[in-house]
Amino acid sequence: MPRTKRLEPPGALHHIMAHSIEHKDMFRDDEDRLEFLSRLAKGLKRTGFQCYTWTLMDNHYHLLIRANHLKLEKLMRGLNGGYAQYYNNKYEKRGHLNQGRFKSSLCQDVNYEVRLIKYINLNPLRAGKVKSLEELKEYTWCGHGYLLGKKGALGEKFQNREWCLSRFGDEEKKAMDEYLRFLEENYVEENPETAGELAPEEHNEIVKSFKGKESVIGETEYVENAFKQYSSKKDRKHSETVYPTICKSVADMVCKNNNIASTELFKRGRLNEKSRARTEFCYHLHRNELIPLSVIAKYLKISVSPVTRMVEIGDNLYREKVSCSSQ
Repeated sequence: MPRTKRLEPPGALHHIMAHSIEHKDMFRDDEDRLEFLSRLAKGLKRTGFQCYTWTLMDNHYHLLIRANHLKLEKLMRGLNGGYAQYYNNKYEKRGHLNQGRFKSSLCQDVNYEVRLIKYINLNPLRAGKVKSLEELKEYTWCGHGYLLGKKGALGEKFQNREWCLSRFGDEEKKAMDEYLRFLEENYVEENPETAGELAPEEHNEIVKSFKGKESVIGETEYVENAFKQYSSKKDRKHSETVYPTICKSVADMVCKNNNIASTELFKRGRLNEKSRARTEFCYHLHRNELIPLSVIAKYLKISVSPVTRMVEIGDNLYREKVSCSSQ
């Protein structure tokens, strides 16, 4: 089956997870954890992505990452693949370490990012790695300690502490106090396994990401808009890598049908063979091959507006043709 496309608007915030195969230990010792974090720091520097918080468990990890114009794969392929190679060499293993490709959920910034910070940072408490919020401050393998300014915390090498704290206040001390207060909300010492749990609808999105499905955490309008964008991409007939080939193929066909040289398609003209050929070219690519208007414009080295007009002219000509044939 083809892989599901990820929802990756430029500059978006993502909750990322990866599990090991058969729940075996992904990190057997502290050396493994340090190796993973070192690769993460290098990958963040290389891509320009921002990591806001993180936590490493025995058989999985969580990251809260803001991407830029690059796809998440630019970070994650090297991180997971490189770490798996290190792991297999160290423990004389073969094959995959991770359970499929990494999982990700698109996250709305306003209000929802703080819930994910809480969810990720309280994971060690829910899993019993620490027994209290007080112990969590000293837990090495989580972004919580660095947020609180713990000296020597590992997040210092790659974690964007300022952004995280800015979600809770303008001044550092007040922001840390508000952050701790937020962690303590709904926390019951006798029931630590429920600490930082997400709302049911948000939890369901995380579960969907486990299954490799598109996942969005946010308000209804944000979620709907994200899925509309996803649907438009999913409905495309061709992958982006073959767009130039499709454009060239259609250009050759149209020029042959109109008995003009291929170079004539790039020359402007009105009410002649060249203009008709350009209209046919734009219409066929956009309506029949589902190629985006911006791609057609780039191929013709013109702006999107004239391409849009030519597609509309093609629509009118098609309707007239259908109308005439039905009479």
